[in-house]
Amino acid sequence: EALIFAEIAPRSEHLKRLRLADVFLDTPAYNAHTVGCDALDAGVPMISLLLSEMSTEDPFNEFEEIIRTDKMASRVGASLLKAVGLDILIAPDLKSYEEIMVRCAVENDWFQRLRANLTDHMEDCPLFDTERWVRNMEVGLLKAIIEGANGTEDIYILDKKQIDL
Repeated sequence: EALIFAEIAPRSEHLKRLRLADVFLDTPAYNAHTVGCDALDAGVPMISLLLSEMSTEDPFNEFEEIIRTDKMASRVGASLLKAVGLDILIAPDLKSYEEIMVRCAVENDWFQRLRANLTDHMEDCPLFDTERWVRNMEVGLLKAIIEGANGTEDIYILDKKQIDL
């Protein structure tokens, strides 16, 4: 019912008040990164813009400045949402971004199911599965050491056979 802009606060207070939010609106040009993780960890769904790979410009953009999502910094929000299984909150254009916001506000049953899905799957989603992350990091580092010792110049650490994706 209201859009609230909060003052800067110590991290502990920030995390407490973040839980009071209904939805987190990710900014398109430079995404949320750590704050996006904090929001999702607090059980707050996030909406993020990721233009299709075919187009880096949004035909629904009414503003003078072109919004682009082709840089790493503008793709983090979508990556976080994929890692928690909320692809439905990734908007392919500004019109869809607005439609998702409105749906979150007016379709309470849908929104509550969405939020429950986020909190129910928190422990088994890749974003918050620290043990899996550590295993994958260890496998990647070991592979880099072995490949480097074998004289390989280009080392590709990602190995889908060994890493749960």
